[in-house]
Amino acid sequence: MRSALIAFALLAATMSASAQTSGGPLSGELTAAQPRATFQLDLREGEPVTLSTASPRTNFDTILTLNDPADRTVAENDDTATALTSQIIYVPTRSGRFTAIVTGFGGAVGTFELTVSNALDYGLSDSARVLREERVSLTRGRREQRFSVDLAEGDIFVGSTFALAANVDPTLTLSDPGGDIVAANDDRGDGTLNSQVVFQAPRAGRYQVAVSTYDGAGGAMMVSLAVDPEARPPFNFAAIEGAPLARHEGSLNAAQPSRDYPLQLTAGQTILVLADTTGGDLDPVIRLSDADGNPVAANDDRGDGSLNSAFAYTAAATATYTLTIERYRRSDTSGAYLLVLSNVDASVVDDIQALAEDSVSLSGPELTIETRDFRVHYTLEGIDASTTEYAQATADTLQEMFEAQVRRIGWAEPIRDPDGRYRAYVADALGSMGYTKGVQMVFDNTNTPNVRERAAVRTVFVVDNDFANMNRSEPVLGLMRATATHEFNHVIQYGYDGEEPLQWLYEATASWTETTTVGADQDATNYTETDFAAPQLCWTTLQPGFDYSQWTLLQSIADVHGERIVVRMWENAVPYDGFEVMSRTLSAVGTNIPEALSRWRAQNYARDYDLAPVFPRAVREHAVLAREGEWSTKDGPQQLGANYLGFGQNLRGKYEISINGDDDLELYGLGVRNGEVHVIRLGRSGVFDVAAFDHAALMVFNRAVPSEPGVCGASGRYAIRVTPSTGAMAAPQTRFSARHFQAPRREPSQRN
Repeated sequence: MRSALIAFALLAATMSASAQTSGGPLSGELTAAQPRATFQLDLREGEPVTLSTASPRTNFDTILTLNDPADRTVAENDDTATALTSQIIYVPTRSGRFTAIVTGFGGAVGTFELTVSNALDYGLSDSARVLREERVSLTRGRREQRFSVDLAEGDIFVGSTFALAANVDPTLTLSDPGGDIVAANDDRGDGTLNSQVVFQAPRAGRYQVAVSTYDGAGGAMMVSLAVDPEARPPFNFAAIEGAPLARHEGSLNAAQPSRDYPLQLTAGQTILVLADTTGGDLDPVIRLSDADGNPVAANDDRGDGSLNSAFAYTAAATATYTLTIERYRRSDTSGAYLLVLSNVDASVVDDIQALAEDSVSLSGPELTIETRDFRVHYTLEGIDASTTEYAQATADTLQEMFEAQVRRIGWAEPIRDPDGRYRAYVADALGSMGYTKGVQMVFDNTNTPNVRERAAVRTVFVVDNDFANMNRSEPVLGLMRATATHEFNHVIQYGYDGEEPLQWLYEATASWTETTTVGADQDATNYTETDFAAPQLCWTTLQPGFDYSQWTLLQSIADVHGERIVVRMWENAVPYDGFEVMSRTLSAVGTNIPEALSRWRAQNYARDYDLAPVFPRAVREHAVLAREGEWSTKDGPQQLGANYLGFGQNLRGKYEISINGDDDLELYGLGVRNGEVHVIRLGRSGVFDVAAFDHAALMVFNRAVPSEPGVCGASGRYAIRVTPSTGAMAAPQTRFSARHFQAPRREPSQRN
């Protein structure tokens, strides 16, 4: 990577922390007595500077601040996109002595290193030749800036942006000498909003680069234009030779999310279909169905750095096929598109598939370890480096997890590579613990002979090579085992349905699988804090982390119906979509979504799970009912969410409790006694004897099911009335063990 130490003076740090200033990274240590480290830097106007903290041994969570010569804060950063370390990229508007300040998040202490560089990391090699590098400031009145670059035939052009503020989303477009757009990019795929275009010039000439922002709002950014002979340009789909067949233009939006085009093909005919966005933010997906309506080809992102799509297909029979273009199902994008169809050589099918197969590459010479069912790829060099021992342990774990998931639990075998194995990589997982990628839409999984899937996908997956910079204290081998079984479960899921709209099911199932397969090495209990801290949010909320944390719902259902019911959910994901997957599964065992969800919310209150002793917290208490009479809130639970209300010391008798508000809201009394948690269903009104329990609470549950997964809204205001009663309390609807019960966590700002 191209980088250089900055050419300004590094002055001695103040005595708020120890510091080393004689070349290389600056080192420091924060302690309780010295919680702040400062470094004096002489910066020059217009010269960009990158400040980065690192804590390779301790995963110390730093906060980095930069003050100008007048001691005004001009930049601040807590976490980078992939780690707890900090980074500031800044272009001074004046020369002078600036101050870099390092503190610890939440008062944390530890050792760190501060690196100061005058070269932004654009991903260029040492062989690159920079054509232009400058700061660009765009506004709503000046939404675009253009640059000319002269390229020779065969030159590999690399255009990059680097946003200088968190809310700036740059875009890049490259046009050839004739004015045709030959490459474009919004997000480069590194966890930032920065953009990058890599293009090999087929002919010499003057090319045009257009720099803009995604939303037109503008902002400041650095732009780098370079020629890099070591860069790897994406595959140029437009360069595939073929005979024009058809051309379609149109637009997709909420009112028109898809369009169909009939297509007459003859047996053995090979076509190439390219779908390009020509306006808006459309993320197009294309698929081809045969005369019986069965999908035979599909693509979402074609792998050239854009959201555009492409596939090649050789017709199996002479028939009228249907070509469909639609919006990506998990988004609300919209815009204009261009569909270009051409007849091509049959070899193009293999060429495009080869691109997908090569979607993971290692930073050094590739080594492999094979087990009966897996082929693990690893390297000993570069950012992906591991050890042979670690790779072997990963391979052994994966084989063990195959036996646990497929043989013991009963999952269908997923789709194998052509060599009969599943392909895994030990590599840097781009800031995550691991990930799974689809490489081929196979449609039908032949390992399920009694059903024909419509969206079964063959995959590859990655397990992180070292779990560094993740602020994790667990042993690396334990994290590897949790990640290996989690990612292999994704491989299994894709063997059923790689396009399931009930997105919650993917991460919830993989997290639940950790708890059933790797024992103490599971990592899923750490996720529960997210949901337990916000139980009022709806089931299937799209807020980050909830799909992981809500694996307890699967466990709650399995506690009643056995763990095999989780497999049945995925079997139902083949013929059904969205909430119908869950409805069909639950109706077969005599229940439904609201009933299962209300039981789960009560079980979370009880913490009646085998793994509850290592849960980070109890459920969040929404408020405390302090007295008789009426109490109200404007913050009711979303669909299938719950509020937990405690009882104050003045409420220790038998009460009639009623609710006034949305018709879908209902009440449950929750009480702890004799080692059990009793769940008393009150409905809209009922008697609850607070004095009969050692600890008591009220659960307000919203029975409404969202219109579709992820579409959530607050129920709004409701009122609770508490009045003395002499009536009888109903028998418990459900009893849970109180062996791991903890009182809900009370938050003073929400007491009433």
